[in-house]
Amino acid sequence: MNKPNNRRAQETNETIIRAAFVLLVEEKKPISKITVREICEMAGINRSTFYTHYQDVYDLFEKVERHMADMANEMLFTPIGSDSWNFRAGMESMFSFILQYREFYSLYFSQYSHIGHIIQVMSQPYHRQIERLKSQDMGYGIPDEATYQYDIFTAGISALIHRWLKNGCRESPAQLFEVFERAFGPESLLHTWMAE
Repeated sequence: MNKPNNRRAQETNETIIRAAFVLLVEEKKPISKITVREICEMAGINRSTFYTHYQDVYDLFEKVERHMADMANEMLFTPIGSDSWNFRAGMESMFSFILQYREFYSLYFSQYSHIGHIIQVMSQPYHRQIERLKSQDMGYGIPDEATYQYDIFTAGISALIHRWLKNGCRESPAQLFEVFERAFGPESLLHTWMAE
């Protein structure tokens, strides 16, 4: 495809995405209630143009979700375990990215009841490294200890992000990381309960 056609396709794609998000935000419609006809009317395109780009409304949102995760991974993450990888910097970068696109992520969390889904999508490029970490013997506990801890960890991050978005992102990414760090350290609510 030549460049003018690529640009036209990209512009059409963006128009479709904008129309869908207007329906979500302004009309406060759940994804399940948005129709292709509504998106086409709002975008000023015909249905065949929509179907050139997407199979249905769910395919549109899945591709937007994947695109956002790819952008986050491109901009933020160094391979886990590399010499230049820094956990705090990586987490704060992820929080900053979510802050930058908070309207999208607020909508995203309003549509998914399983809030851990975002972590699964964003961590997909690191699947092999994560599986290796989860399969390690922790040297204590039960045989699948690392898997349980990973699940608790990702659920905690997801819940933290969800609460932060719900509260209007009042805390900075650095402050949010500090909350996260305290939640897993000796100052955590769990340790406080256990000390009583």
